[in-house]
Amino acid sequence: MKTQSLPGRHRVFSRHLFCLVCLVWGLTTVSAARAKKDVIQFTNGDRITCEIINLDKGYLYVKLDYADGTVSIDWSKIARIESSQGFVVADKHGLRYSGTLRTANGDTTKQQSELEVIGESSSKTLPSSEIVEIERTDTSIRQNLHGGIDVGLNYSKQQNRTQYNFDSNVGYKRTKWSMAAEYESSFSGGGDVSNLRNNIQLSGSRQLWKARNFYSGLANFLQNDEQQLDLRTTVGGAFGHYFADTNNTLIAAYAGAVWNHERYSQTNYGRTGNSAEAILGTQINFFRFKTTNIFADVKVFPSLTDLGRIRTDLNTSLKLRIAKDLYWKFSYYLNYDSNPPQSLPKTDYGSTSSLGWTF
Repeated sequence: MKTQSLPGRHRVFSRHLFCLVCLVWGLTTVSAARAKKDVIQFTNGDRITCEIINLDKGYLYVKLDYADGTVSIDWSKIARIESSQGFVVADKHGLRYSGTLRTANGDTTKQQSELEVIGESSSKTLPSSEIVEIERTDTSIRQNLHGGIDVGLNYSKQQNRTQYNFDSNVGYKRTKWSMAAEYESSFSGGGDVSNLRNNIQLSGSRQLWKARNFYSGLANFLQNDEQQLDLRTTVGGAFGHYFADTNNTLIAAYAGAVWNHERYSQTNYGRTGNSAEAILGTQINFFRFKTTNIFADVKVFPSLTDLGRIRTDLNTSLKLRIAKDLYWKFSYYLNYDSNPPQSLPKTDYGSTSSLGWTF
C-alpha cells in the first residue's frame, strides 16, 4: 500500500493548522458586551462599577469603562457584589445555581461573606469561600468559548535540524454540560531522521443527578511516525466522579469502554484493525490563581479483545504566567503499547517548551 510521504503529510497538517488558527481567532475577536453596571465592594471599602465576566481559579474577571481589556480581582478580597444580570454559580460540591447576584450580609468587615443567587422562583445563599465558578448566562457561543494557543520553535545548525510544536484548545461550557477540543502537533526534522506527531482530542461531559458525578463521550485521533502509526481512532464513553473541585484543585476519575481502530504505515504487521478496550482515567489539576498551573491526564486502555495488551496515554504540563494572558508552558507526553505489531517501538515520549496565549 502506498503511503503519503512525510513532507506531504507535513504540508497537509500545516494547512489544517493555519485554518484552525484562523477559526479560533475569528471566534474570539467578536463578542457582544453587557452594560457595565455591576457593583463590587472590596474588604478595604473601595467600590467599583464594572461588567462581571466570570470567576475562575480564584480570580474574578471584570471589564471597566476606564480600563483597556479584562481586569482580574482576587476573589478573597471582595466583600460585596450586586448585579441584576444573569449568571450560573457553581460551588465546591458541584452544585450549580442560576440567577442574579447579591451579597446576603452587609457587613464588609466579615471575612466570610455570603452570596445570594436569586432565580426566577427561588434563591440560594452560598458562602463565598465555597464558590469556585461564576459564568454568564449569555446565549452567544462566542461569549462562552475559552481556550489557548501555544507555539514553540527550535533550530540547530548541526544537521540543519528544526523542531516545532503547536497546541490549541477551545472549550464551551453551559450550566450542566461542556464540550472541548484540542489539537497538538509536533515535528522534528533534519539529517536522516524526521518525525511528525499529530493528535486531535474531542470530548463532552454532562453532570448527573448527583452533582459530582458525570458521564462523558470522547474521540481521539493520533498519527505518530515514531510508532509507524498512520492513524489510531479511539471513540467511546465513560462515567466519572469529581473528588475535588475548589479554587486551587481539581481531581477527577472515570471508567468506561472505547472502540479502537488502527492503521499502520506497513500492511504486513498482522494486527486486526478493530478492537474493544476498557478505559480507566484520571485528571489532576493544581493551580495557584493565575501564576502557576500544573496538569496531569492519565488514560489506561486494557484490551478486551486482545487480552494482555495494555495501552497508556500520559499528558502533563506546567504553565507559568508571564504577563496578563501570556504564559510559558512545559509539556511532557508518553504513549505506551505493551504489545505493538512485530518489532515496532513500545513507547513514544517527548517534551516541549512553548509560549502561549489564553482567551
